[in-house]
Amino acid sequence: MFDRDAWLEIANTVLSNPLRTGLTGLSIALGIFILVVMQGLGTGLENGVQAAFGDRSSNMIEIRTGRAQLAYRGRKPNRIVQLHNADEVALKEQLDTIPAWSRLLFRWGSTVQYRNEQGSYGLRGVDPDQKDIAAVNVTAGRFINARDLSENRKVAVIGGQLLRDLFARGTKPADAVGAFVMIRGIKFAVVGTFDQAGSRWENRSVYVPFTTAQRLFQNSDIITKLSMGTGAAGIEETRATSTGMLSWLQNRLAVHPDDSEGVWVGNRNEDAEIFRSIFQGINLFVWFVGLMTLLAGAMGVANIMAIVVRERTKEIGVRMALGATSSSIVGQIVHESVVLMLISGCMGLVAGVWTLQSLAPFADHEFFSNPRVDFSSAILALGILVFVGVISALGPATRAVSIRPVEALRDE
Repeated sequence: MFDRDAWLEIANTVLSNPLRTGLTGLSIALGIFILVVMQGLGTGLENGVQAAFGDRSSNMIEIRTGRAQLAYRGRKPNRIVQLHNADEVALKEQLDTIPAWSRLLFRWGSTVQYRNEQGSYGLRGVDPDQKDIAAVNVTAGRFINARDLSENRKVAVIGGQLLRDLFARGTKPADAVGAFVMIRGIKFAVVGTFDQAGSRWENRSVYVPFTTAQRLFQNSDIITKLSMGTGAAGIEETRATSTGMLSWLQNRLAVHPDDSEGVWVGNRNEDAEIFRSIFQGINLFVWFVGLMTLLAGAMGVANIMAIVVRERTKEIGVRMALGATSSSIVGQIVHESVVLMLISGCMGLVAGVWTLQSLAPFADHEFFSNPRVDFSSAILALGILVFVGVISALGPATRAVSIRPVEALRDE
């Protein structure tokens, strides 16, 4: 039930010393403000990193080759190591299960033309499983299929940036399906479009069947990269798989076991685990700093309440002499503390959210985007404030009711 007199008394007590109350409230608001802003910045960093690596699924293993730095088996150092079709076939035979598999032939700086518009983009010859491995977001039409590979079809799936650059303004993805584009001077039919949010390099690419790309643009059986989806396999299983693949490839391609440049096998599952650990550490650090700031504010509130109780010793003695119960006096003091905490905390929360929203348009970067505060975290912070407010007021309130009324009335 709403007690108007009790709330008027709380307001009078809180506002009786505006400077003291303002400074205490400022420390509490500052604690929530720091917590909100730091958490928002941490979220923005996490969003940016996830967007930057948006074209890389976390459940995959990648294989690339480079230049062997060490002499091995009669071969000179600084030689180019290459993967060929026969190597890919032999490697697949060594694996027990393959949830998804794709070869890649990559050519950056490939000219793509549609009517009178043209530009330089990335050409990727891939297998159908690339859609699942790289989590390609097809917005219209379809992706590369098995028949495209077997028949060496000249079909293409274009990225969102190509659609915006080459086609008329306002062209919908579905309208581009069926059109013909020139890729490196050869006509291809557009069978699909895709758009990866936050991944500008991916969107500046065009997918074609791997067999077609190898036959038309390379005229050899060299493979740029291999990608294998790992499905629901755990970290330890994928680590064993990637280690075994690296050892087998080094032996087959005559690369020294200590040479990290000749053959590279990257386990995205491990990378994702590292990122998760990093951001968990960031979140823990943010909460630690925020809670320490709130603790400092709580100590200030406890000191203020101790002073307030000391100043109202006679008043408390009169109330107790007139029959006021200990619980009513404790409740009044706790209410005052909680109200001060909530009002200051809400002001800090609003200021923090407003700051993040104001900075968001100017903080959009390749590795930083959309800084925001999770609603549940904001509610948790306010809940912590209420708890801290109760705890910080209980001590002074308990000491107040422990004083005998006669002694309280004598207090000077």
